[in-house]
Amino acid sequence: MGKTKKIDWLNHFLEFIVVVVGILLAFQLNTCREAKKETSLVMGHVTNIVEETEFNRKQLETGKNNSERLLQKLDTLIKITAKPELDRSTAHSLSMELMSLDYLYLKKNAYNSLVETGDIRFMENSNLQKDIISLYEYYSWLEGLDISTRTSYLENYLPYATENFDLINFQSQADEIYTNKLFRNYLAVYRYSLRYRLQKQEDLIALIDEFLEKHSSKKLI
Repeated sequence: MGKTKKIDWLNHFLEFIVVVVGILLAFQLNTCREAKKETSLVMGHVTNIVEETEFNRKQLETGKNNSERLLQKLDTLIKITAKPELDRSTAHSLSMELMSLDYLYLKKNAYNSLVETGDIRFMENSNLQKDIISLYEYYSWLEGLDISTRTSYLENYLPYATENFDLINFQSQADEIYTNKLFRNYLAVYRYSLRYRLQKQEDLIALIDEFLEKHSSKKLI
């Protein structure tokens, strides 16, 4: 009988180790590639959010200026209509100017993309994630307040103006149209809504400035 061939266990073990190490290295390389891909995805989302935030700040600044302009007209009209002798011409002009109505438009496309794609789960910077979510929650809240302000206008001031003002020839009306209790109450409600909206517009602008200061000029994840 021939000799039994001796198994080289050491060689087999070394080959096994080489195979295992190769698999682990390949897995590690793949993990690194995936991590870089995820980082790139998040960076893209955050860049878009920062740009969207800058756009929204401009929108809010315009809205704030409109609120201040309307409030100035409302304050003046309320004072005029409270005087014993009505300046009908000024009251008429201001009443017609208050017919203009702005609305708030804020972009949310970048944030919606971050959430809807599920890429928000790759964001390792928890503070940035929290700041983004808080900012867009405030957007939604202010949009609701803006709707409430417009509702007050559409359900009170506009119907009164449609019924009592001359919207074709723009002629002034009898003093009573501008001085009666109902009209002045509508003005007061409209002013209250605008004052509150202005306050929240200013608060959100401050929040945006803080967000941009923290996150627009340094590594974000």
